[in-house]
Amino acid sequence: MLLLAAPAQAAPRTEVAGGEPAKATVSPAEIAANNAAVWASLPPNVTMTVLGKLPELQGPIHHYTQNGTTTTTGANILAVATLPFQFTFSGVYSMDGRDFRSTQTKICKDIKAEWDYPEESYHQFKVSLRGAPVTVPTDGVARSYCWSGVPTNTTMNFYYYSTNNSAGDIAKASGNGQVRYP
Repeated sequence: MLLLAAPAQAAPRTEVAGGEPAKATVSPAEIAANNAAVWASLPPNVTMTVLGKLPELQGPIHHYTQNGTTTTTGANILAVATLPFQFTFSGVYSMDGRDFRSTQTKICKDIKAEWDYPEESYHQFKVSLRGAPVTVPTDGVARSYCWSGVPTNTTMNFYYYSTNNSAGDIAKASGNGQVRYP
């Protein structure tokens, strides 16, 4: 007797008050698969730790939106940021984050992200620092990525982007976290 497994299917969507679709709950198996895929794809100078929930955030807050300016709470928006700082982003598909300077050669980014609207699996959300991109699963689970070999006293920023956007099919993500030293 031959048994075939049925393909995994997404949880059914329901509507929340206001008629908007509710986000499906992410299963532990999907989170484990996301973690395995990220670990397999990390650049050699980057590590990832699964946090689950974000730690207590520190520093000024920087708010990023795709079509608006970056706003800052508790810091001079024109000055290059120092670490640590918090960030939020909404509706992002391709943008630079806040300029900052590091005094250490290792920088960590704690981040949690979700798609603004449920998107197909061919989209990925990524964050890059100095040409070393990492995939940030959009499952609402916080992870910490740490880049080593970062130059000191150099102005730099993180670049946020979604992949495989074409013909008006643009995946937008929102989330939050912090940039800090280990």
